[in-house]
Amino acid sequence: MSAKAICEQMLDRLQSEDDYLGIIDDSDHILQVLPEPDHQRYYVEVPIDAAKASYGRYVDRTELEDLVRTLPASFDEHSIPGLTYRPW
Repeated sequence: MSAKAICEQMLDRLQSEDDYLGIIDDSDHILQVLPEPDHQRYYVEVPIDAAKASYGRYVDRTELEDLVRTLPASFDEHSIPGLTYRPW
């Protein structure tokens, strides 16, 4: 899906804490989007299995749309600004 289609068709489906969206890049890296509706925010993270950790941060809807629209074709924990380490 294009970034535009994700923003228009998928983000509104993130309505409960049980929902999530996974975006996979060309190198099979994953960006997970987890909604926190009670706080009107989302947690975005790049899980790293080998490190048994994720790198993530909280964003609001506008920041999430900007992030999705500007994701590079291949991303990791270093290519997305502001992510912090969180062990599992």
